[in-house]
Amino acid sequence: MNEQTISQRFYEDQSRELREKYQKAKDGGTTLGNSQNNPKRDKAQRILLLIMILYSIILITFVLLLYWVRDFRYFCYGILNDFSEQGQIIGAVYIGMIGLWFVLTGFNVVLYDILAGYLIQPFWFALLTVSIAKFLAKYFGFLIGRYFVRNYIYMAMNENIYFITCYLATERKPVKVMYLIQFLAIPTIFKTYACGLFRITHWEFIHPTIFGTVVWAGFWVYMGSNLESLSDLLQSGDTSNYVPFWLKLGMFITIILIIYYFIKLTQSIYQEIQNDASLAELSHILEKEEEEEDKLIHQQLESDL
Repeated sequence: MNEQTISQRFYEDQSRELREKYQKAKDGGTTLGNSQNNPKRDKAQRILLLIMILYSIILITFVLLLYWVRDFRYFCYGILNDFSEQGQIIGAVYIGMIGLWFVLTGFNVVLYDILAGYLIQPFWFALLTVSIAKFLAKYFGFLIGRYFVRNYIYMAMNENIYFITCYLATERKPVKVMYLIQFLAIPTIFKTYACGLFRITHWEFIHPTIFGTVVWAGFWVYMGSNLESLSDLLQSGDTSNYVPFWLKLGMFITIILIIYYFIKLTQSIYQEIQNDASLAELSHILEKEEEEEDKLIHQQLESDL
């Protein structure tokens, strides 16, 4: 059995199981939180929770240092600046590798894009460098999630109604959901590793990711390439000052619309599951009727003989 067949069977079995759990939860049956104890699942949940707590502590510490400690910002800028002074191509490669590492570890921060736009010239070259680095990191994360950690994370999360909803929504509208994920203000780690758990093709992940990466990177890299005073940015650490009010309002409205659409999508998923259940029940009834009819015909033939 080849890898593609194994992967297809995995997602088919996973989808069937999640749909059954989703329907039971919505019908008010056995709740997901009170399902039968599973030692392997419980252990996976504890380990995953511990990893998330430790990772959150490290990430929050890094963000607080970056935005509250001026010397730390100057330290980060000094590293990027040292690389940029080695030449346009070599400097861009090093800065791109740092961006790749940021995304893979989930430390994807706006300040990196701005500094990359400031240090790498011209704008199009900076945008190309940042976009390629970030896309490769996201795709590597997707592959790691799909081929190395999906079984473990699925075991830990398959009782969570929010995970089930996201999974089924992605299965039903993969491209739309992937575009929504790219433009939601959620940690990058959920846009990479977590997507490997979903039943989507590589291409359904790739083109929304490229589009979202270029748009976000293009905005902040452009800000950096037109930065008038780097010292003001490093002194304050507040990147929101570089976003005009109309754009902040537009981003807020967009997020509200995305959330509204996602809610409507989950409602349609529930309706689809109900329809699937009704069709399955109807099919079962028709099969029974056909069996009864075959029996009657067989009995009639025997009596005629």
